[in-house]
Amino acid sequence: MSKVLGAGAAAVACVALAGSPASAGTNTAHARSMGHHGCSFNSEGWFVADGDTLYIKDTCAEGDDAMLKVDVAPMKSEEWNYDHLIRNSGGKGSTKVENGFNFPEGKKICISVGSAKGREMGGFGPWKCGTT
Repeated sequence: MSKVLGAGAAAVACVALAGSPASAGTNTAHARSMGHHGCSFNSEGWFVADGDTLYIKDTCAEGDDAMLKVDVAPMKSEEWNYDHLIRNSGGKGSTKVENGFNFPEGKKICISVGSAKGREMGGFGPWKCGTT
């Protein structure tokens, strides 16, 4: 009798889960820029799916700003074509947080991190991807 009740409870749990709202997506790994001016990398960024939050941290005291490129599906084919660009001008050790995007659920999101001095940007590392 207990096996029958256990199977029934499992079936009810499966139905309850199927009707629940979508869960949070997948966070990206930490993306890092190329290193220069004596730093192994000049900036670091990441995406946290719970709350659609983007972070960009300046990790080098070279005087450049930390830059975060954000591309949300459908993905753009060219390196310099993306959906959002976030700049952190706070200096070494500062982290800028952006969480006002409200991305659609279940979309692929990729980030790449670099640095900038004025309007000149460069040193972007490889794209790191997750889901919203």
